[in-house]
Amino acid sequence: MERIWKFLPVAILWAIVITGCKQGTDPGPTDPFADMTRVYSGALDNGAIKIDFYTEEEPFVGYNRVYLHVYDSISGQIPDGWQFELMPLMTMQTDMGTMTHACPVEQPVFDEATNSYKGAIVFIMPTMSSGSWQLNLSYAGDSGQGTISFAPVVVEKELPALVSFVAENDSTSKYFLALVEPRQPQVGSNPFEIALYTKESMMSFPPVTGYQFTMSPEMPSMGHGSPDNINPVDSGQGHYKGQVNFTMTGLWRVHLQIQDATGEGVKSDAWFDIEF
Repeated sequence: MERIWKFLPVAILWAIVITGCKQGTDPGPTDPFADMTRVYSGALDNGAIKIDFYTEEEPFVGYNRVYLHVYDSISGQIPDGWQFELMPLMTMQTDMGTMTHACPVEQPVFDEATNSYKGAIVFIMPTMSSGSWQLNLSYAGDSGQGTISFAPVVVEKELPALVSFVAENDSTSKYFLALVEPRQPQVGSNPFEIALYTKESMMSFPPVTGYQFTMSPEMPSMGHGSPDNINPVDSGQGHYKGQVNFTMTGLWRVHLQIQDATGEGVKSDAWFDIEF
């Protein structure tokens, strides 16, 4: 009995040390897709390679970041050297018959932060009774190549995240302007990012570079704007980045004047409404 009492304090001390170590242990990596929407899940043609297709929120009309999580179903490893190509197509029934068109796409490349292939799709119309989207995904890798297809449901946001317009200096050129950031606006300075595309044909929507933007935020209900904004400038691949300053919560309208590379006016007032 005496020997038990002699070693009991040591046992208690070790229990405290072990408990403390467990409490301070790194919980491990978090799931990067935990808060995303899984739009599709399936296997590639050989069956061994699985793929999950994620978007940051429900697919919507506008700029959607997309993530292709590709992994070996047996080992769980991420296979190297795969190539993917996205081809979204909208098929509509009209009075003139069946019409098909594509939309702007940024093809997936490997993203180390999420261990997935990251790209973007700019849906230009919502899914409707007369028309629906089909997303064709071509792939090629060590274990084969092929195409999978699925039909995402695309919604229109209450506050639109895409503006389409015909150029004021041209009358034939059609543009699509997508809001990229901010996704989570707050009081103070926010990153402001937009992406501009033009329609070359029903199947081609290339990015537009070299344009100039003048930004003017307004709070319509209060009749004032905000100071210390930075106009978006070309950052490549049709993207333009700046800073927008929101001085209080509520509904803000961010006005944009657009000029082409020669300084000619393309759009005198395009805007996005942002509320938080």
